Amino acid sequence: MPTVPPLDALTLAGTICARLCHDLASAVGALTGTLELAVEENDREALELAMALSKEVAARLRLLRAAWGAGGDIPAPETLCGGLPGAERLHLEATAWEANAPASLRLSCSLLLVAAAGLPRGGTIKLSGTDQLFRVEIAGQRAAWPAPLAECLHSEDALVAACKTPRSVAIALACLHARAQDRIILLDSTTHLSVRQEDVLF
Repeated sequence: MPTVPPLDALTLAGTICARLCHDLASAVGALTGTLELAVEENDREALELAMALSKEVAARLRLLRAAWGAGGDIPAPETLCGGLPGAERLHLEATAWEANAPASLRLSCSLLLVAAAGLPRGGTIKLSGTDQLFRVEIAGQRAAWPAPLAECLHSEDALVAACKTPRSVAIALACLHARAQDRIILLDSTTHLSVRQEDVLF
């Protein structure tokens, strides 16, 4: 397995920060505007919408912390689907999911973000397998893993470039998490991928 390429820590930190701000800015902005309306006009509907938006922000933060944070308890992926971008158009199935090691949970949460990017029109994300070998499948209109994923899996230069791009940093972090855990991500098709320990054979 190739070694993790040298990365500038400040650049990667800045890219992650830019991605976090992008993911949270619209929801926080909408929440702020709705709260102002609720206070100024004593609008009950606006207050209910604000409550829904606050739950959306909280769910997004829980997912991002599980995927990219350090330490702490990591919830099961199926409890975090509400934090995905476009969550209202996505459905997560984890009925055959038996992985519970922290490393597997963190990587699977990171891959949920990549999967959501591969479902621009919404659809289903399916998790199955164990800590030693698990699979992620996506299904829906125009479902396909984002092109940078294959590039990052096969090119060190592409991986380094993805670490500098907010749009692709989720893909880069998933690949880096896998490498740090001695895991291999394999694209089985345009809609299926497998994750296994380096010494586990199919």
